Amino acid sequence: MRRLSLITVAAFLLFVPVAAGQQAASEAPVELNGKTLFVVHAGVGSFTTSERAKLVEERLERFLAVSPRKVETSIQRTDTGLLILVNGQAVISVTDEDVKAEHATEDVVAARWSDAIDAHLKYEEELKLHNTFWMRMLTLVVVVLATGLIIYLLGRAHGTAHKWLEARRERIPSLRLRGLELFSAEKLFRLQRRLVKGAYAAGLLVTVLAASLLVFAQFPQTQQYAQQVGVWILNPLLEILHGIVSYLPNLFFILVVVVVVRLVVRAVDFVTLQAERGVINLEPWLHRDVARPTGQICKAILIVLGLFFIAPLVPGTGSTAAKGLSVIIGLMVSFGSSSTVGNLIAGVVLTYMRPYQLGDRVRLGDTEGDVEERRFLYTKVVTIKNEEVIVPSLQALGNPIVNYSARARRTGLILHTTVTIGYDAPWRKVYELLNRAAERTEGILKEPQPFVMQTNLSDFFVVYELNAYTSRANDKAMIYSELHQNIQDSFNEGGIEILSPHYYQLRDGNHTAIPREYPGGNYRPRGFVMEPVTVQTKSPAGGEAEAK
Repeated sequence: MRRLSLITVAAFLLFVPVAAGQQAASEAPVELNGKTLFVVHAGVGSFTTSERAKLVEERLERFLAVSPRKVETSIQRTDTGLLILVNGQAVISVTDEDVKAEHATEDVVAARWSDAIDAHLKYEEELKLHNTFWMRMLTLVVVVLATGLIIYLLGRAHGTAHKWLEARRERIPSLRLRGLELFSAEKLFRLQRRLVKGAYAAGLLVTVLAASLLVFAQFPQTQQYAQQVGVWILNPLLEILHGIVSYLPNLFFILVVVVVVRLVVRAVDFVTLQAERGVINLEPWLHRDVARPTGQICKAILIVLGLFFIAPLVPGTGSTAAKGLSVIIGLMVSFGSSSTVGNLIAGVVLTYMRPYQLGDRVRLGDTEGDVEERRFLYTKVVTIKNEEVIVPSLQALGNPIVNYSARARRTGLILHTTVTIGYDAPWRKVYELLNRAAERTEGILKEPQPFVMQTNLSDFFVVYELNAYTSRANDKAMIYSELHQNIQDSFNEGGIEILSPHYYQLRDGNHTAIPREYPGGNYRPRGFVMEPVTVQTKSPAGGEAEAK
């Protein structure tokens, strides 16, 4: 009997610690910021007791992480028991094991836990609001001071930039492109001053706007509106930034295409320029006078091909608005530039026909002069009166083109003029005098020799045509003038009258047309010769009589 009592006491001593350990392991406190709110006594579903308590703690911590707001706890009955909610969000449910462990009814346990949660959350919210108030005040002070400092620095920077612009106002050069003044120095100065003012105004606007949003975001009543305005401002900026970042691969491709096209264009320009100067010989494939226009055509083709590669990558080119705009522009160009396109095509045809070169003396329609400039759309001609005439390429191609310089460079241009001489002058003497006049004229070639032709035997005179060669087609007018002077001198020295314009005269009574200072000019007109004539007549008496 004594042995049985010892065994019972030993078993009791061993069982009591084990039971106490199991009971401790089946309980888990719900703690928040170091304070125990209540103890759960059983797990739920696959969650153990400790996991259940940890889950409740995480839910409450997430709730506290939100900005301060009014706390409302409530109890809702469900099929599985009573459910405790905070501002409509489920936090924990009361199980039967919890009720048994608390030695109270289900409603009492739920009310106890709900009051503990409500009291602690309100305490945390008040503490948070207290701390938040001082943080907001500190933030307001920092924002105001920072805003004032930024505005002060912006003002100093604006004043410095303005003084710097005024100091170098006289040194600002005008913007020119190949001699054409695009912007004067004064306009550039005004533009720079406006840019400085615009940057200053933009800086002030951004500073004030950012400061206002930060200030209004500190107050719960205006926090939502400040956040909404910030979203309205930041979202477009973020979208733009995102678009720029996402567009970088296309931008890189465009830059590669631009660089390649530019290098090829510069290479073509260099080759055609050297071919035009004669440094590179590309004949017979490409003549010197058409090398530069061919280079311009090649450059235009390369640029168009580059645009074909670039255009699909430009933002907005595939939109409906861009397509409609391209159609409208195409219609405008097609209806309004038919003559321009015609001139362009005619200019290309003229370029490769090579009817004239720069500096040639030509006749294009009714215009005669020297070719000063040749483009695909027009040809600029300077007449002998120093008049600039723009001849459209379509008009030049549609009329006969006379080039006086083409043959003058090789065999010589034939200058011809006519004189009318009476039949009483020996034709061989006339030939001699005309050839002498040609020899005296500067610009007339010795070889081939000048020659004379009788082009007409008129009723009162013979028409002689003098033909002489010259290599100076551009001086044609001056050579003609000097040649006519020498013809007059030569015939006056030879004593032969030029019957141009022809006239009628009685030679015995009139002076010749030769000036007196020439050898044949000492002619003195004589009186008319009258010889008596005897006429036999009959008298009234029937006899004959003589009359003179």
